Amino acid sequence: MIEAETEQVLSYAELQRAIEQAGPRLAVPQKSLLFLFARNDLASVVAYLAALAQGHAVALLDAELNPVLRRQLIERYRPDLVWLAGGAELAEAAELPGAGEEQTGWGDGRCWKFESHCSLHPELGVLLSTSGTTGSPKLVRLSRSAVAANAASIGQALGLSAADRAVASLPIFYAYGLSVLNSHLLAGASLLLTRAGPVERGFWDTLRRQECSSFAGVPYTYQMLQRLGFENFDVPSLRVMTQAGGRLEPRLVEHFQRHMAARGGRFFVMYGQTEAVARMAVLPPERLSEKLGSVGRAIPGGELCIDPSGAPAGLPAGVGEVVYRGPNVMLGYAETAADLARGDEQRGELRTGDLGYLDADGFLFITGRSKRMGKLFGLRVSLDEVEDLVRERGPAAVVQHGERLLVFCAFGDAGALDALRGELASRLRVHRSGFELRRIDALPTLPSGKIDYPGLPV
Repeated sequence: MIEAETEQVLSYAELQRAIEQAGPRLAVPQKSLLFLFARNDLASVVAYLAALAQGHAVALLDAELNPVLRRQLIERYRPDLVWLAGGAELAEAAELPGAGEEQTGWGDGRCWKFESHCSLHPELGVLLSTSGTTGSPKLVRLSRSAVAANAASIGQALGLSAADRAVASLPIFYAYGLSVLNSHLLAGASLLLTRAGPVERGFWDTLRRQECSSFAGVPYTYQMLQRLGFENFDVPSLRVMTQAGGRLEPRLVEHFQRHMAARGGRFFVMYGQTEAVARMAVLPPERLSEKLGSVGRAIPGGELCIDPSGAPAGLPAGVGEVVYRGPNVMLGYAETAADLARGDEQRGELRTGDLGYLDADGFLFITGRSKRMGKLFGLRVSLDEVEDLVRERGPAAVVQHGERLLVFCAFGDAGALDALRGELASRLRVHRSGFELRRIDALPTLPSGKIDYPGLPV
């Protein structure tokens, strides 16, 4: 395990000792809930692994989350432990329920203990946010066995071994990034932790210097890399690139597949959701040209099927809601602290909300979504939650339009909408190019008074 910013290196033996050193900071008499506000550094990884070793449930959250949203989450769920990466201060600790007591963390992490004792299901292991960086209180409840099953399946699908070295190009509080971490740890591989992004100047210099063999990205990442002329980058150690987090245009899939094949490497297209610890399907590189546009077949241990009854009327034959079954499916959702005691409500089955079909060889092709969820630069975003943010100013409707969110506003002039666009980008911590705001005189409505989304002038 290597931390790029400090060049600190931990072998597996040293990582184990670090976990043992951090353990006492998290030691409490019963299974507890840890809110880990993490970043891609050794302290966060050690805290995550130490909490699991103690038998706790870990909610992985963004260390840069807005302090107001952070406080709201803590007040809602009443965690027993809060760990902040990067030496950050939990200024509100004394005012929160249970009066926090600060503990020394590991590295530059800081930990607080609260008198909470919330009730947790014995199998609960990890909690992840459902919608990127909007600060949604809705969390995905994952069992320890589901997280382990996904790590094993991904390791098998990608052929991971101790010889591999991945760069943590995605946040570990994001399901795809956590899956990269878990699968490489299980395989005994090494990981380069970095807080730099793949379009930053020093990122690829560090990757080359540390001889990383694997890189993971979302569609926006690959769009930017193509514009930057990635085929001319000097990264001789790179042998595997994986893509998930949304649909990548077929032309770009072919572009990166050709580039990786020319250098003796492989390009994997993948498909998943947070509700199944990120990844549910993998398209093998050797079938990519033949199955261009597909997201692959189910990962080892999983099963994909199509339910026509779960789709809107009028779709072509064979198209329906994508249903996944496997040991990596979540226990269910949580919206309050009381939900953390609930058991397995999914029974290994996930209705994804995606529309698609399976071809004769069992390869999945996604054609759309049946739920009001979108993808913004690879992050899942609730369109309704973004709408709520805009509605603080006036009537609004939000829809996905290609790679952007299209926001219709029945208020404001050009200057006000441009300012709002910047505020949305800042709130969700994404680039402003992910939003297009349009002024509209009135939102179209149905007889029920609800917004007529198909009637919007997209």
